Amino acid sequence: MSLTLLVEHNPMIESCYMLNLSTWLGLEILPKKKAEFAVKYLETDSQNIKLIIVRATIEKEPSAAIMIDYVKKKGLNIPVIVIGPGKEIPGSAAHVPNSLQLKILIQSSARALNITAKDMSNKVVPDYFPIPITYFKVIKRSVCKVYSQDIDDANKYNLRIERMSEFEESYIQSMIQEGMTHLYVDKMDRLEFVNNVTAELMAMLETMDLSAEEELSVQDKSMELLSKKLLTIGVNEETIKLARKNIDAMKKTVQKNPKLSKLLERLLSNKSSYLFKHTQILTYIGLHIIKNIDWGNAEQEEKMSFIAFFHDIVLETDEQAQIKSTLELKKANFPLPERLLVEKHAQMAAEFVSKFPHAPMGADQLIRQHHGMLNGVGFSEHYGNNVSPLAIVFIVAEEYTRIIMKRENGPFDREEMMQELKAEFPTTRFQKVVDILQNVTF
Repeated sequence: MSLTLLVEHNPMIESCYMLNLSTWLGLEILPKKKAEFAVKYLETDSQNIKLIIVRATIEKEPSAAIMIDYVKKKGLNIPVIVIGPGKEIPGSAAHVPNSLQLKILIQSSARALNITAKDMSNKVVPDYFPIPITYFKVIKRSVCKVYSQDIDDANKYNLRIERMSEFEESYIQSMIQEGMTHLYVDKMDRLEFVNNVTAELMAMLETMDLSAEEELSVQDKSMELLSKKLLTIGVNEETIKLARKNIDAMKKTVQKNPKLSKLLERLLSNKSSYLFKHTQILTYIGLHIIKNIDWGNAEQEEKMSFIAFFHDIVLETDEQAQIKSTLELKKANFPLPERLLVEKHAQMAAEFVSKFPHAPMGADQLIRQHHGMLNGVGFSEHYGNNVSPLAIVFIVAEEYTRIIMKRENGPFDREEMMQELKAEFPTTRFQKVVDILQNVTF
């Protein structure tokens, strides 16, 4: 194993890095909370360190600059990867401005250590993959079966946790007291397990410690986590809490970015999923219409934020989220289960919302109508007179969101975009809503 010195003060981020870097690259991580502790370690044993990953600033201390300066002065041949917002520091092997873009961090670490894609694919993985037992304290259920190593026979593994069965932290604590340091998952399940635990850790992060771009990464991962939880465990206290946290975060993001262009810039640099970008921009556009329509009020704003978040919540991929018509669905040539999911996603989302306590009145009906079909199944080519006024607002906002996302790299030609929107909705009821979007601030 390559020993990597990690300088990170946030325990959740530290846990994310240790789990992912060990799983994907086979790195052994030595964590330190501050640069001074890392330097003290290097003074006694630097020869085993093959890589340093350090946050740019920790509690106003220029941690990365301290580490790079020390490595340079001592003539150590150790690459330093800097994480977190700020300018790139001369002498670093790589800079990852958004510390929650784990894929970029893993790729940067692989390059620094000359680990190739072939090396990663050829890496020998045991049939039962070890996971430090402390990670089980942050989850309530596992996405796969979990095993423990038999005390008397090291080649035997005993089933401890069934897939998706809920367990208490006290159960994990009892195994720790027995002296267990690791639990095990099947090697074929390890990446799914790691991705799930990573999402749980990110959802626990406090936004006060994060940059604007990192906040978006948390929201993206948290939304994906909620979707999977709804499909597996349904509406309960756990998913309700997570949903409310996500909806509040999206509203706050709109408030922090009065200009749509700034929000788009952050979403693009963040490399967020299409599903998340679509939902966040839709929230922005929908709230803009409600604030400027004559019957809009705080109650309608709350409802708009709620249905914007939930309308596509059961969709699993960006490709599914980009389907807007029966013809597009047919051309996508999805397998039958995937096609049925896309056809019925509005109905399924509405059923979840109908079980959600204190959901805005009529939110489930509005979600059913967001593709023009009153029952939430399929896509309408023509919108009838029985579509409600707020559903019209939502349908127009969603189409404008699609138009924007087709041009997400710019330029944003307002007149051209409005002409496209008007052509999509030629009737008077829709045109009145379309006209409100003339004054969206780019």
